[in-house]
Amino acid sequence: MKTTFFAIVFTAFAPFSYAADRFCDTGRIHPVDAQLEQEMDQNGGTTVDMREAQSRAHAGWDEELNSVYRELMAILPPQEQLLLRDAQRSWLSFRDTEAEFWWSQSISGGGSLQPIIVTGYGIELLKARVCQLTKYKNAATPI
Repeated sequence: MKTTFFAIVFTAFAPFSYAADRFCDTGRIHPVDAQLEQEMDQNGGTTVDMREAQSRAHAGWDEELNSVYRELMAILPPQEQLLLRDAQRSWLSFRDTEAEFWWSQSISGGGSLQPIIVTGYGIELLKARVCQLTKYKNAATPI
């Protein structure tokens, strides 16, 4: 039962972790995703190489998150900056708690693929937040 569940979860989430999808309704593949896809295609499928590629992608998305957050903060009035700061702090807390949950045996299955699955979840969560902040930035009226 657990093996079947793990296989379904891995199959369901693997494409999101490794395929370079169009980013945030832009019609373009984000450079971080393009790099990850290239590295995953070239790494020979070893766990170590996949983890290193994912680590670089996670760092790239984290940099992107911080950049978009700073850009958005720069165009918001002071009161809205406080609201965004509080929302971002709450999101960070959610992200950290969610990551703890992902590490559970029931969700990510354990074994040598567990770090790859969990990191894939984390990358997708970062990408979604970058997209959300990008949409806020595009909608915001500069101060």
